[in-house]
Amino acid sequence: MRRRLFASLSLALVLAFPALAPAAEQPLDRIVAVVNDDAIMASELRDRVAQARSQLASSNIAMPSDQALRQQVLDRMIVEQIQLQMAEEANLTVDDTELNRAVRSVAENNGMSLDQFADTLESQGLSLAAVREQIRREMLIRQLQQRRVASRVNVADQEVDRYLAQQGGARDARYQLGHILVALPQSPSPDQVRSAQQRIQAIQRQLQNGADFAAVAAAESDGSNALEGGNLGWRSGAELPTIFADVVPQLSVGEVSEPLRSPSGFHLVKLLDRQGAGQSQQAVVEEQKIRHILIETTPNRDAEQARALAERTRQRIVAGEDFASVAQQVSDDRGSALNGGDLGWVRPGQMVPSFEDAANQLAVGEISQPVQTRYGYHLIKVEDRRQRDVTGEAQRSRIRDTLFQRKVNEELEAWMQQIRAEAYVDERLTPSGDE
Repeated sequence: MRRRLFASLSLALVLAFPALAPAAEQPLDRIVAVVNDDAIMASELRDRVAQARSQLASSNIAMPSDQALRQQVLDRMIVEQIQLQMAEEANLTVDDTELNRAVRSVAENNGMSLDQFADTLESQGLSLAAVREQIRREMLIRQLQQRRVASRVNVADQEVDRYLAQQGGARDARYQLGHILVALPQSPSPDQVRSAQQRIQAIQRQLQNGADFAAVAAAESDGSNALEGGNLGWRSGAELPTIFADVVPQLSVGEVSEPLRSPSGFHLVKLLDRQGAGQSQQAVVEEQKIRHILIETTPNRDAEQARALAERTRQRIVAGEDFASVAQQVSDDRGSALNGGDLGWVRPGQMVPSFEDAANQLAVGEISQPVQTRYGYHLIKVEDRRQRDVTGEAQRSRIRDTLFQRKVNEELEAWMQQIRAEAYVDERLTPSGDE
């Protein structure tokens, strides 16, 4: 479940094809940054800046200065490169099947089949292999973030209870937010804190004097969403960063908060839009009371022999033997065999798809034909069905997920700042922009 809590591949968002069009002839390549033992080349930076320009234009965000945009993009590339190095050191890999699925998903998100997607890329002077590699890199980064950040995050039952008590059982309002961050290092000195505070106050004055929030965020923010104009998207109250949780509900649409201090730095948050709260909708699921018998394949029993044994076992039950007694004698699922194959009340999604699909087709009391799963062959009996109100459980699960996401977002921002501070980075951008 948690693997879904990270944002989708950024490529799916930035694949505006003009952004990916090949650049005109460029001067000789040179290094614009050294990141530990790797280098970022001017040509790579130029390509990414072109993507960023197209993304900002498609979002109707005023373009920052060339120098500010190059710096924002380079900062993002540096942090990405550090994460890819860490992924390599940790021997993380992306399975080809999973990668192919992700590439197909990007194509579908752009309204194309895979063949159409490849043809469109080729018409823009690109290759599917290059885009596939970009997706692979982003998947590696997500794996690393899952291992280093998300795996350390837990949500206690007491946190869910506290949140539900504060909300009074109502469904959370949702907020669309803009965000500007002036980052602080770990254990900052008083001078660093004072400098960051002066910078956030200067940004605040720009906004008070009528500057566009998204344009200022793109040019000035140290946050990971800077190149999206600081847009954090829609979030429920449970997903708001802790430091925003009490402030955002009090803002009017279009209003910008006062500067807020957290361990990661100083923040300004703007309420872009709000959706009202309502009462939780009832959630009802159908549960099935199931018994099964499993016949495994083994070194001494191949798939054909396992199926034949399952068919003979079914004939015994059809002929009148008790399902539970036969399960105790025959089933290779020893955990349930002791209870006559009883799996208890089963909800949708708890069993593998082929098992669940077969059970759904059975009448109460009916015995299935042998059903193959990765575990072997099953005989399935549905003993009863019932409708169960799981509104409270569904609400708790939803709140747990959103509180988890909030914690991940907070930890992730701080972690990326930490790894950036700990890495050796030599930036070589020139003020003139001649990379």
